[in-house]
Amino acid sequence: MKLLADKHIYFLEELLPKEVELFYYDSELGIPNLTGMDAWLLRTVTKVNPKTLASVPRSLKYIGSASAGFDHVDITYLSSLNIGFEHSPGCNANAVAEYVVTGIISWLEQQQLDLSEVTVGIIGMGHTGGTLAKLLEKMGVQYIGYDPPKSLRDPAFESCRIETLEACDILSLHVPYTRDTAHATHHLIPDILSLSSKNKLLINASRGGVINESYLLSNNILNRLIKNKFSYIIDVWEGEPHPNPKVVDHAFLASPHIAGYSKQAKFEATRAVLARILSHFNLPCKQVSEEIVETKPTESFKPSSNNDPKEVDYFQAKTFSLNKLHGLHNYDYEIRKLGKLQNDMSRDAYGSSFQELRNKLPLRNEFRVTPLPEKIPKKYSPLFLSALKPE
Repeated sequence: MKLLADKHIYFLEELLPKEVELFYYDSELGIPNLTGMDAWLLRTVTKVNPKTLASVPRSLKYIGSASAGFDHVDITYLSSLNIGFEHSPGCNANAVAEYVVTGIISWLEQQQLDLSEVTVGIIGMGHTGGTLAKLLEKMGVQYIGYDPPKSLRDPAFESCRIETLEACDILSLHVPYTRDTAHATHHLIPDILSLSSKNKLLINASRGGVINESYLLSNNILNRLIKNKFSYIIDVWEGEPHPNPKVVDHAFLASPHIAGYSKQAKFEATRAVLARILSHFNLPCKQVSEEIVETKPTESFKPSSNNDPKEVDYFQAKTFSLNKLHGLHNYDYEIRKLGKLQNDMSRDAYGSSFQELRNKLPLRNEFRVTPLPEKIPKKYSPLFLSALKPE
């Protein structure tokens, strides 16, 4: 079997059986030559549709995406070509949930509020939203879940009313990006839900385009931002890979679409889709120990903030900083630095630089496999597996 894979997909060589001949390609150069390949493994940066992939060689039987989402792939089109498709649903759910909780705690510390003083509205209760809910519950944080489509397919789940979200202190988005369904999420904020005066923090770690970013720059919202009565945290961008520097600048925290970029999430993204594809060729996926995942070096880009601590905001310089332990402060620093350079770059160069951040920022280990840090406030200990009591 011949497999062509994006060179930024991790852990492939550790998982592949000897019967597979592996070839890499650079996704920044566009759609690769698929001649002679049996399967193609890509990432979300590669769009597959009739325009980008007008023809395919007869040898190609399967396409896989090492990602939780699949809105970058036209599955109906692939089906018409008799090409199978696989992805890795839920692979980065825990990584994204930890990103969201880290952002919430950073914001609470700045606001001098406690976890017990806020209610989180989770919009989308699938893999990631559900994982976030469990994590918040372990930490004693009140939350409500909004997901009408899930209510229709799961009798055990009852979605809150959308009006209920208006009373939540924090809103966190965990929905797919859709435009042509009964439950479209394109510009969900504000077309379906406008921010109320009680909403103090908005987080988007789902898909760009779920928030109309022009709305965040409107006079009403900007006035609240300037007066520190509203904040937002964004990881995914409407114009990606060209995030609006003004939206970046006004964010409480910003990052270059890396909320799900942990070693464990990357490993599971590769393992899950690879196992599904290999099964179609009657081949096994090799076993890999968690220790190998934790210790595999992936750093190929040294964050500038490591060399310039003066650029790190005050809430990242405390004796114990969950933000710094997570690495979110590095992500935030790098995307802000890129935004400041945007006027001196061509559009293509700006987009390439954004993708470079995504590809080369160091992968982190998740809290759940991290030893309980010293001096950690007891209220944060449920984030770490070593601190959790068996259920």
